[in-house]
Formats: sequence, C-alpha cells, structure tokens
Amino acid sequence: MRRIPVSTLTTNLKNLIGVKTLLSVESEAGVRSFNRFGRIAWGRTAWPFASRLTQIIPDVRVRSVDVGSGGASYTSAPTVAFSGGGGSSAAATATINSDGEVNGVAVTNNGTGFTGVPTVSFSGGSGSGATATANLLAYLDFGTTVSEVFRVTNNDPYGTDSSHDVAFKNNYVTGASEYGEAILPNRSSTSPVWAYYRAPYPEYASDATDFPWVFAEYVCMGAYADWLTADGQAEKGQLALQQAEQLLELELDKLERQERQTTPLLIQTYGTTIATST
Repeated sequence: MRRIPVSTLTTNLKNLIGVKTLLSVESEAGVRSFNRFGRIAWGRTAWPFASRLTQIIPDVRVRSVDVGSGGASYTSAPTVAFSGGGGSSAAATATINSDGEVNGVAVTNNGTGFTGVPTVSFSGGSGSGATATANLLAYLDFGTTVSEVFRVTNNDPYGTDSSHDVAFKNNYVTGASEYGEAILPNRSSTSPVWAYYRAPYPEYASDATDFPWVFAEYVCMGAYADWLTADGQAEKGQLALQQAEQLLELELDKLERQERQTTPLLIQTYGTTIATST
C-alpha cells in the first residue's frame, strides 16, 4: 500500500485554504477531519490493504439447553451445573411450573472452549428426576482485530477452485474493548474456518507517516469542506463535499470496475449457498 505522511495532508489542506500556517487548534481539527473522512472511506468497500483473509479456530460455546424430563416434586428451581466437554464458565438458570416440574433452562453464560457436549445436572429444589441436554454453537470472536466480516468459508478460497461458504450472523458483545462476534448457525465444530474481514480503522496522529495514499485527495477535500463550514461558508462547504465524493468515486472505480476486486453476492436458500455474478 502506498502511504503518505499526515504532515503532507496538512500542507495540502493549507494550500487549499490559502494560508501559510495553521493555528494549533486548526491543525488538530484538520487531523480529526482526515480521520473522519478516512474512516468513512475505509468502510466504503473491501479495500485490499484494509481486508484480511485468515484461518480462525471457532470458539464453541453452550448456546441453549433442552429439557428432556421435567422430573417431579420440585418446590423451587434447582441449580443447574455443566460438567465435561472440555470447556468452562457455562452457567444457566432453571424454571419450574405449578406441577413441580422443570419446564425450562435459560443459559446465562455461554462459557468457552468446549470440544464436546457437556453434561447438564440439577441439584436442590427438593425434587428429582429432571434431565436436560446442552446444545453447542460455534462463535468467531472479533476481539480488537476484526471490524466487519465479509465471508466465512470451510477452505481457503484462494487455494481452491471452489469454496464452501459457512453462514454467519454478527452478534453484539458488551465491553468497550471488544468489537463483537459472529455466530456460525448450525455449526458446533472446532475445525478452523477461513474468515475474510475488514481490519479496524487505525486512528492516525499528526506525526503518522503511513496514512493510505489512496484516500489522500478525498480526505484533504473533506477536511477543506469542514473548514469552510466552520468558517461560515456552508454553501461552499457542500460543494467541496461533492468534490470529495467524486474523488473517492474515482478510486472506487479503479478497484471495483477496472480491477474487478469485488466479492460475489451470496444467496442462501433451502440450505445451500451459491455465488451470483455482479
């Protein structure tokens, strides 16, 4: 990837404004605008320098619990425990009905690291006889290295003529340091999958030297639009935004139409997934 120093972007912004120097607060605002528009451009498409294809081992967790037998004579909800399966930290809460039977189990902690189905047991509640079975599901944990997932396959799509796509569903995760996770429906295997995803946008400081060159003209024009708007020249700012969009469209044209670096649209129906031409 070609790179450009942020200091050069600042110089280009000064040239657009028509000044020799910027106040420190104006320079800070300029860097913020570079990052704001850089982040927008980063998420606009699957740029090669921002995309990764990596083999990932899914984390298998307890997704749900099915009650087999409700047992009898429970006067309060029994305690649920998981054992075996190679994982840890799974937890759940049982409920009972008016007949003193366990009628449901809600998973409160999916746990982590399971390689097999754990045994579900009940204790307390003054009753007996309840049985249940745990259901496992595979997850892809984004951590802080995965921003958005584009595609998941069983094999390396670059190393074979055909790849079997794995369905996935993005899932929200609490925590300021986590970017989320993806659920792999109907899959509980720990076998590795290939994930094609976008890396998170890196915030660039004023002394950074590795800003994506392909965004340079776009972010400079965008920062100029911000400066015009802040200076009370809203109409000129809107025109500058339009020019910025045209500049980014030129780069998108190179990638998507000229180089044909696009991912086929995937359609899943009746249990099969096929790629269609775009």
